[in-house]
Amino acid sequence: MSFDPIISGSLSFLIVLILMALNVPIGISMLVVGFTGFALITGFEQALFVLGTAPFEAVSKYTLSVLPLFVLMGNLANRANLSRNLYDAAYAIVGHYKGGLAMSTVGACAGFGMICGSSIATAATMSQMAGPEMKRHGYSDALISGSVASGGTLGIIIPPSVILIIYAYLTEQSIQQLFFAALIPGLIAVVLYMIAIRVYLLIYPDQGGHGEKMTAKDRISALTKVFPIFLIFAIIMGGLYLGFFTATESAAVGVILVIIFIFFRGELTIELLRNSIWDTVKTVGALYLIVIGASVFNFLITVTQLPFTVVDFINDLQLTPLGIILVICAIYLVLGTVMDSLAMLFLTIPVFYPVIADAGIDPVWFGIFAVIVVEFGLISPPVGMNLFVIKGVMNKTPLQTIWFGTLPFLITDVIRLALLIAFPALCLYLPSLMYP
Repeated sequence: MSFDPIISGSLSFLIVLILMALNVPIGISMLVVGFTGFALITGFEQALFVLGTAPFEAVSKYTLSVLPLFVLMGNLANRANLSRNLYDAAYAIVGHYKGGLAMSTVGACAGFGMICGSSIATAATMSQMAGPEMKRHGYSDALISGSVASGGTLGIIIPPSVILIIYAYLTEQSIQQLFFAALIPGLIAVVLYMIAIRVYLLIYPDQGGHGEKMTAKDRISALTKVFPIFLIFAIIMGGLYLGFFTATESAAVGVILVIIFIFFRGELTIELLRNSIWDTVKTVGALYLIVIGASVFNFLITVTQLPFTVVDFINDLQLTPLGIILVICAIYLVLGTVMDSLAMLFLTIPVFYPVIADAGIDPVWFGIFAVIVVEFGLISPPVGMNLFVIKGVMNKTPLQTIWFGTLPFLITDVIRLALLIAFPALCLYLPSLMYP
């Protein structure tokens, strides 16, 4: 029986989307569709063989071994409430300015992203901590939710990033290069988000206030408490840059340093370790289920030859590399309104990667581009995951208000994306220093 690649491949994507809409976990959705479709095309015995071998091959990849350690590092930091110190330090610097508390939230999210790697965890942590403080100082619900939701997206662009690790796994790229490629775009995001807050309050001055100015002694005290966090980040990135250790070894070093830091704070307990490890098991288990489902689904996509058909279709259009990027960006923006960020990555990268490789687009640059566009999905109405995290904490705030609050930050993301397309060196310069 012959199958048209466009029809069978597109139908498989559609069925996965329908299952996800019915609240079937993405890993299960891709696993069921991948197995069923592969069995219909190649036969039941071949599909059983794939089902028996693909999961082990998927989760035993060396690239993924870094994932549990970085997730554990973030969970340890979260359980030890290091986010509070980061927020206090950011507040000490800019909290007394107009909009300073919102800026402090963005800055704290960036700092927490350095040891967390998860957008949802960053948004959930900061919404519980920064939300009440901003509310007390007269900030509107829209600005509170917008700054927390958008600041939370920094968790997936600032290294160590779970999304970048997944991209490295899917495309067999260097985690080290991707981490360094993300540094400057991540810094640009922080600056643009803070500018967005200032512009927002110039237009709507009654929607935000300012905190009390701290004394020089209190500022120094607040900054001193977070110095070890930045030292840990510097050791991890410095070790990677100088080649002292690999990405997996850097994750192990990070876990050890965070544990030592918590120990000297006098907060290291058996309960903290047990809860952190259990949180890690649940998170990594869910991620590995997605990886397994994606690996089986990719067998179906490969056998339909959909990626090669898409490459031929793009070539027939005779688009420039910029045209290809804009088309992919438009597809991502549409998918981001209805899909989870991880789902987007696992479903699209196997199809898009051959296209960008054939067009001569740098895969490291494309990885940062894809992550930034995925950030749109995290705060884009109607199903951005960060929006629902904020809604869970600010349950009395209408969802429409939360959507409105993210608009200034979505505009800055468009500006950042335009800068990245116009100046690829923004993310390729630092990796080029590693491998001249």
